[in-house]
Amino acid sequence: MRYPTGFLALAVAMAVSASAAHAQSMPGMDMGKMGGMGSMAGGMMGSMLPSVSSASSSNVAGVLSYCVQNNYLGGNTASSTLGSLTGRQGITASPDYAAGQQGQLLTGGASPFSLSSLGSGLKQKLCSSVLSRAQGLL
Repeated sequence: MRYPTGFLALAVAMAVSASAAHAQSMPGMDMGKMGGMGSMAGGMMGSMLPSVSSASSSNVAGVLSYCVQNNYLGGNTASSTLGSLTGRQGITASPDYAAGQQGQLLTGGASPFSLSSLGSGLKQKLCSSVLSRAQGLL
């Protein structure tokens, strides 16, 4: 039986997506350790990360704090950016900051996006996006 190329591509993408979602739900499973399929699935999952562009300055600072404290970002850049951002008036007093410190990214949707739902590789990717956004806010 012959299938159109688009159908086969869709079937493969769905299988990889399901595999990635299953791996995400398994404690201790790191997408990066799944070989080539995991890398492809990780790339697909990475493109489904929420945008940080609509998060408030306070929430960005809180999530950046979460990322630094949990070692998803290293180096002086993240720490100095965090220091500069939290030094601004009202940033740390906001409930958005507190939510961010708990790993909750508030993007304006119906519910917060929890970083705890991600594998470590995707957490690092999202934390890098948060760092870039934080630097843009300075």
